[in-house]
Amino acid sequence: MNSFKKIILILSLLMFLLPFMACSTLFPPPKPKVTVAVTPEKVELKFPDILRVPIVFTGAGWTPKEMVVVDMVLPPEVEMKGVKPGEDVGIAFGQADEAGNFKADVPPTAKLNTIFRVGWTPIFAPDPKTLNPIPPGIYKIKASGVDSGGIATTTLEFVAPIKK
Repeated sequence: MNSFKKIILILSLLMFLLPFMACSTLFPPPKPKVTVAVTPEKVELKFPDILRVPIVFTGAGWTPKEMVVVDMVLPPEVEMKGVKPGEDVGIAFGQADEAGNFKADVPPTAKLNTIFRVGWTPIFAPDPKTLNPIPPGIYKIKASGVDSGGIATTTLEFVAPIKK
């Protein structure tokens, strides 16, 4: 009878603890509070000047050493070769440091391919005759952490070339 009481006691404890163990898997911990910002917040759509203007994304709160991918969310009316409607397009990436801070520059190739939607010659040089800049406007930017799944957003405004 003594072993029967032990079995009942163990089963009772398991039945009591099971919901608490299940809750930890049903309700995962919240994603980290992450941030992203861009400098400058406005960029003139002027070629080739834009190639000399650094567009830099910074953020905090990411998992240390995590890869952070920066995407531009394309509005439905903006088409881009190789990008399906509703898909975002990658424009930069960076790795968070030990403190969870990251920095990512938009490389010239992303500026040419994404912002100016340029074609390329057979010798892999940009073809200036094919420049087709995205429409001026405010574009949503989304930074995503590869490990944490954290997501932060900001905006980047592209303005028409200023006539002087």
